[in-house]
Amino acid sequence: MVKKFACALLIVLSLMGILKAESVTVNAYLKEDVITLSDQLQLILEITCDKQVKVIAPPAPQIPGFSFRNVVGSTYIDYSLVNKNLFTKYIQTFTYIYIPQKTGTFTIPSFKVKVEKKEYYTPSLTVQVKESSPPPQKQYNLSPFLNPFGDELFNPNLIEGEVFLLCIPETDLAYVGEPVIISYYLYTEQAVEAFYAESEKDFEGYGKAVFLQPSSLQYESSVYNSKSYKRALIKQDVIFPHKAGRLQMPILTGQAQFLGFLNKTISSKPCWINVKPLPSGAPAGFTGAVGNFTVSQSVSSTKLNLGDALTFTINISGRGNFSQFTAAPFPNVDKFQVSAPYIQDKLANVIEGTRFIHYTLLPRETGELTIPGYTFSWFDTTSGVYKTFQGAPQEIKVHQANVLSYFSGLLEKDKPQALYPLLNLEYYPDFKNYSTEPWFWLILALCAISLIISSLVARENRLKELEPVAYAQKTAHRILNKYLKKATEAAEKLSPDFYPLAEIGLMDYLARKYGVSKSLPTPELIDALRTKGMPLELLEQLEQFLLLCQKARFMPGGAEAEKLDEALHQLRSLVQALSRFKPEKESSKKNRVTLPQKDINSKNEEQ
Repeated sequence: MVKKFACALLIVLSLMGILKAESVTVNAYLKEDVITLSDQLQLILEITCDKQVKVIAPPAPQIPGFSFRNVVGSTYIDYSLVNKNLFTKYIQTFTYIYIPQKTGTFTIPSFKVKVEKKEYYTPSLTVQVKESSPPPQKQYNLSPFLNPFGDELFNPNLIEGEVFLLCIPETDLAYVGEPVIISYYLYTEQAVEAFYAESEKDFEGYGKAVFLQPSSLQYESSVYNSKSYKRALIKQDVIFPHKAGRLQMPILTGQAQFLGFLNKTISSKPCWINVKPLPSGAPAGFTGAVGNFTVSQSVSSTKLNLGDALTFTINISGRGNFSQFTAAPFPNVDKFQVSAPYIQDKLANVIEGTRFIHYTLLPRETGELTIPGYTFSWFDTTSGVYKTFQGAPQEIKVHQANVLSYFSGLLEKDKPQALYPLLNLEYYPDFKNYSTEPWFWLILALCAISLIISSLVARENRLKELEPVAYAQKTAHRILNKYLKKATEAAEKLSPDFYPLAEIGLMDYLARKYGVSKSLPTPELIDALRTKGMPLELLEQLEQFLLLCQKARFMPGGAEAEKLDEALHQLRSLVQALSRFKPEKESSKKNRVTLPQKDINSKNEEQ
């Protein structure tokens, strides 16, 4: 008997080990599978596990037609509350960044990922690189330490100096459940070109989510312990404390790369926050909401027919732990059938925004019915007390139904929809001829207008797909005029934003009109346009203005307000000159004569 029990226990433990191993999932995907030569390819590797594991980033796969640039890692924890049970998933991501070198369709091969001594393989992926460019994005210097004019943020001969990470919380005192943003800054005296986050060591007492993950190092001057440094934000996390006491924040570990080939492993210094427990006396309907909120309620209609669906909406706006609380129970109503809550979040980030809680109510009888007001309670972190929203009762008039009331909310795409065909209806009125109503013909007119607009859009999309070069040239002037308008507005406001707007507009116009890359340095751009037959005088004018924009962006005092009028005059003159110029190759193509194959063969026989 003992042997049978031991065997059964061994089998159960083996199955548990298998299930535990199968809890790891590895996936790879592309942020975009169709890009242009001026874009970056982002290959994202995602590893999900039900426990925290340390994974070292695999070597970047070799992709034909691409050059590898950098890899950025991050770790966050996903919490879900189901039937008052807390489920946790640890998600680690690595983003590999590549630069395309040529157009075409390329295959990203499968590569191996090792998680706790077990090997996983990613799926192979396909990416397409096109010539045409998407809407322009701001161009950054690939090196964050040098500008085109030779001014250096760091001494290039300095290879010794302090480099360290600091974890800085927005506050060192919070309540249980109150979200706290913590920021990881890289402080340095050396020219750190890139930082790769390898891992985060978590501690007990909190949940965590990623708040912000910059894609590049943006340095600023800072003082720490009475000493000057350059610092850059590495990432921001949101901490959700779920127990009181002194909690240690996660320790971020990564590698700083400087001088192009040297790496240094560093970890953030220990950091703590103090967490206070929530006071006693929580209201009966308290579901764990902590933060600063404003609450309101509304109904979709106060008059409806029997069988129609009524939408009861609660609006919760502000800052707080949206991922940590659920909807409060709906008040008891006997004369309505109430659906389960449908939660819709419109959040600017994980802790700020608006939550809509929708309930669908179906009346069971006619007459003047009352819906009790909704009750929502939360702990207000500003005042340190519990607050409760008590909505006013809603008076609803329910009339006898018609056949159309079987379908409620079908034209309200943002609200819950319901069908309720099982109500006992006393009668059905005659169907009304809606062709005699003005709104009927208004809908037909809107349909006709939408068909015209959709045909124009389809024509534009067809041109964009079949003739991308012609489409890019067609839209070049339109995009240039848009940025010229924005740059003019900035100049009138004496804003230094004029220079980046003007430079972006010109680079996008040249890329679309003449098929050159937006990432070319100014000398290579001028050489490329010279091959297009652009006049020397126009090239010199363009080069002077681009150097003026770069000087204003990188040199101290380069963006002085009194120079904006002169710069705006130069920009307008340059735009007029570019608009008048037509490349010689376009006219030569039109005048080119192609001999028939028969004439070519006869000509070869004569020779």
